[in-house]
Amino acid sequence: MLILGIETTCDETGISLIEAKENKVRILKNELATQYKVHQKYGGVVPILAAREHKKNLPLLLKNIEKDFDLRKIDFLAFSVGPGLLPALVSGKEFVQDLARKLNKKIIPVDHLMAHFYSVFIKNKRGWQEIKNIDFPLLVLIVSGGHTNLYLFKNFKEKRKLGETLDDAAGEVLDKCARYLGLPYPGGPKIEKLSQKAKNYFYLPKPMLQKGYYFSFSGLKTAFIELVDEIKKYKKIEEEIFNLCFSLQKTIFEILIYKLKRAKENFEAKGIVVTGGVSANQTLRKMVEKNFPKEKIYFPERKLATDNGLNIAIGGYFLCQNGFSPLDYQDIDVYPRTT
Repeated sequence: MLILGIETTCDETGISLIEAKENKVRILKNELATQYKVHQKYGGVVPILAAREHKKNLPLLLKNIEKDFDLRKIDFLAFSVGPGLLPALVSGKEFVQDLARKLNKKIIPVDHLMAHFYSVFIKNKRGWQEIKNIDFPLLVLIVSGGHTNLYLFKNFKEKRKLGETLDDAAGEVLDKCARYLGLPYPGGPKIEKLSQKAKNYFYLPKPMLQKGYYFSFSGLKTAFIELVDEIKKYKKIEEEIFNLCFSLQKTIFEILIYKLKRAKENFEAKGIVVTGGVSANQTLRKMVEKNFPKEKIYFPERKLATDNGLNIAIGGYFLCQNGFSPLDYQDIDVYPRTT
């Protein structure tokens, strides 16, 4: 089975081609165009600009694939239908519908968050590979710039959302606080790097820690901004930037781990999955491993943690394997929010 996967939920344009059969898959092409330079001067992603860049990048990435493969031979198109930025999703939808019509192919709509989950089952390498065998049920934490969601997966078809952020996502707070410190976008990786040089720790609040499995980070963001303003009254912020980055990152990660621990105590799970863009952070990975020393823990490869077409293509294959019937191009739609 040949599946072309297309990703346009935010500011990464991705198109990937995979071949899959039984429990094996191989990556034939994996094309990606990032937009961070476009959005950097704004300190965050501008939806209309993201949509414009997708429209520009999608035909270029597809040409790179067409150099080596006859697209008429693919079986299905897999497409990220949301959640994400509406203008970006619409630009991808229009491209996919046009391509499906020209090739006379059906479309597999893939939920963007579930694609992050599927990413832990594969490696970013050439040649045939066995799809990783992971025992269910699983606790799945998806943490990124747009989402912080906690699930219990009974199997590939059945999942229960335990909680999600009620305001800002964890990665969003890292980026916004980095911008307040004068760091360039994307801020999360900058904070991770600067944190490594910290010598002291500032106490920051952990909102909604005892409120089930839901998250809230806006109060933490406000407290951090107020702390920065207070420090600026008596010294240059550069003198404390390492400690500030360390304190913010540590507090966010401790909240995530606390919720994971509560879920592990209350639900039977044979493993823990931490995925999404923030899961690329090595400090987070080490903290999770330290707090769950006896558990089976699964992270995606760092290159697969962020948005890409490969995760969407793999998601399309998993859906087909679990009984989903692909749709005609007229029948797909997008949704900007989680369902």
